[in-house]
Amino acid sequence: MKFCLFLLLIFFSAQLYAQPRELNLQMQWQVYQNGSYVPFANQTTQSVHLELSSKTHTGTLYITDRHEFSVLVNGQLGWRSADTLKINCDSLLRVAGGAARLSIYQQPRVYSLKTWLVIPNQQHVDSNALRPSVHFNNFIIIATFLLLFFMVGLFRANPQLTFDYLNVIKLFSIQERDEATVTGRIGASLNILYFAFVSFLFALLILILFRFSNDRFSLSTYFITESTVATFGIWLGLSVTVFVVLIVKLFLIFIFSQLFGLRDTVRFQFFHFVRLLFISGIGVCIVLIGFFIAGTSSAGAFAGLLFIAATLILISVAFLFLKLLGRTGLPVFHLFSYLCASEIIPLIIIGKVLLF
Repeated sequence: MKFCLFLLLIFFSAQLYAQPRELNLQMQWQVYQNGSYVPFANQTTQSVHLELSSKTHTGTLYITDRHEFSVLVNGQLGWRSADTLKINCDSLLRVAGGAARLSIYQQPRVYSLKTWLVIPNQQHVDSNALRPSVHFNNFIIIATFLLLFFMVGLFRANPQLTFDYLNVIKLFSIQERDEATVTGRIGASLNILYFAFVSFLFALLILILFRFSNDRFSLSTYFITESTVATFGIWLGLSVTVFVVLIVKLFLIFIFSQLFGLRDTVRFQFFHFVRLLFISGIGVCIVLIGFFIAGTSSAGAFAGLLFIAATLILISVAFLFLKLLGRTGLPVFHLFSYLCASEIIPLIIIGKVLLF
């Protein structure tokens, strides 16, 4: 099993390094002011312009924004699109005679627009060219190795506990199962390490999905980095935030269980939530590996994956409701009110922050 995981990780790493080089073209944007074209410097404008040349712009041009935009070639309307538009620069410049002015128009103003050029690896690239995506690929590879070593260490420390956290049957089973036989105390040192692993895993997944969803989520603008070291700093800070959220949720469960007379459900409910995060995180990792292997570049696919994960987490609350209903025997309305306070409302607040 370890050998298969190692081969899969090597293949995943090779796929990342095999990706074509990307050049951020925002540094080449121009705006029209006072009768001439000047470099773009975050001015409030409805249009930006790009000078394309067959000598310096080869490959595929990507233009992306969640809002609709229009693209003009030498003053003539060429495309109107939203999400991601791909333009073959070689074909475009061949028709245009080797040079063209690309104008991108947007209402009410250009805000989250992105443009980048994807150049196949076999083509020569200027050593001074800006390649912002390479540092993030390096970060993903190193972070994946670190999490894999972390996971192997946890498995060797207590294999039974690892399998228990990954038990999908327990997650969706309606029948009551004894959590204390394996998970033990919440404050046990090994359980704290599992909570930390889940925090690091989810922080990494959030960074990846935000990165490849192209500003579909407003929060993603706070996680833009230009170096591997800076990305690791953000990952560490986000992991600590996720861990704090887990602890806050534990306190919420404890407080509301006291108020609603459900003192015996704290450990059961919290481990159900951690198991849900563990399994859903592993599932998203598998799908992301498939995306990278297949070369998926659609921002909608990465954004949709985050929405699907959020939906599954909400659905799991229904299974938790049925479990607690059989475990406690309390009236339906009483139990539903408890879950609204301890599960549903906090999840909606977190979803609102992450997804909008």
